Amino acid sequence: MGRVIEMPLPRLGETMEEGRIALIVKKPAEAFRRGETLLEVESDKTTVEVPALQDGILIEWLVASDQVVPVGAAIARIEIEGEAVGEARPTQVPVALAPAPAAEPRSAPFGTGSRARASTAARAEARRKGIDLSTLRGSGRNGRVTRADLAVTLRPARATYHVETPQGRIFYREWQAQGAEKGSALLLHGLFADSQSFTTLGRKLAARGYRTYAPDLPGHGETSSVATSPEEIARAIAASLPLAKLHVVGHSFGAVIAARLVQCALSLTLLSPAGCGEEINGDFIAAMLEGHIDHALGFMGESFSSEAQAALAMQLSTHGGELRSIAAAVAEDGRQTLSILSALEGAGIPVSAVFLRDDAVIPAHHALNLPFNVAVRMMPGVGHLPHWRAPDAIASLIGEK
Repeated sequence: MGRVIEMPLPRLGETMEEGRIALIVKKPAEAFRRGETLLEVESDKTTVEVPALQDGILIEWLVASDQVVPVGAAIARIEIEGEAVGEARPTQVPVALAPAPAAEPRSAPFGTGSRARASTAARAEARRKGIDLSTLRGSGRNGRVTRADLAVTLRPARATYHVETPQGRIFYREWQAQGAEKGSALLLHGLFADSQSFTTLGRKLAARGYRTYAPDLPGHGETSSVATSPEEIARAIAASLPLAKLHVVGHSFGAVIAARLVQCALSLTLLSPAGCGEEINGDFIAAMLEGHIDHALGFMGESFSSEAQAALAMQLSTHGGELRSIAAAVAEDGRQTLSILSALEGAGIPVSAVFLRDDAVIPAHHALNLPFNVAVRMMPGVGHLPHWRAPDAIASLIGEK
């Protein structure tokens, strides 16, 4: 028999005092060879693969995933032959939720038919979990998929949570897929709304087999972020997403953000989208910003409970400054100041747009400005909320992609 020793958590950086156990690779009683990865540890915004220094057998782990451990503390008992070797020199890889550059995607082009770049450990894990690596956006060099990427993609479903980004904390609602999972969807709300406005559509998509995420955009709801321009907001959302590509849905102002997330998307579905023409109802925006909620909601074509109106009043009180900045970036004096048309034309993925024929906020005739590659659906009726008016139809449209 060999000698049983306790393996300490190595110092992975000059200033490191503790680390979070990100992913345990080897199982108790499993043999390992020198250089094989035993576990991954997160520290200073990097995920580090800790290799074995010599051949041996893992006896037991003394720590668990997500546990924060001080440097030098015992993390495992291992059996080795001979003398213990000094500390490993760990291999650092970018953490899975590191922000993407604004102007270029974080991976090689999707759907090119070439073999996905991935580490050996990631390939083995993907085979065990039945994951198609070609659907992931790797965070490693040249789009390489790592085990940390898989861990983020497979994060457990929760009803609500926050995700930390360099732009602040992003609040999420999530609906877990029912039955066999077909994919994932991302729902981006409009100006003055929040993730709760997608509750019905989120449930519909989950029932169809889609794991569905809906964030509160910066300046809204429970998200705390300094981002106010469309570019900053899109960057914050991109940094908070799982690495698997999603079907991206954007309502009104959310369509402006969706158009900036093409590199994260399998498809785009835009509901009453902003950014497709000049006109916008300036009275609606002014009424919201001035707190005249009853008047503003009259343009929406739907009834709102007293609880919903109270929540909206609270949002206007809490995020008034951010909402004014965002509104100023979108429109001025009843005219939109930005366009998403060129982004849609060059998207390279399926794009659909849905308009309500008598929309009192964004005119439906903006559909005539859309490029040829965008499939347009026109719904009858007054209002600005297609996903409220016909959630089953919208869920079916997303599921067609």
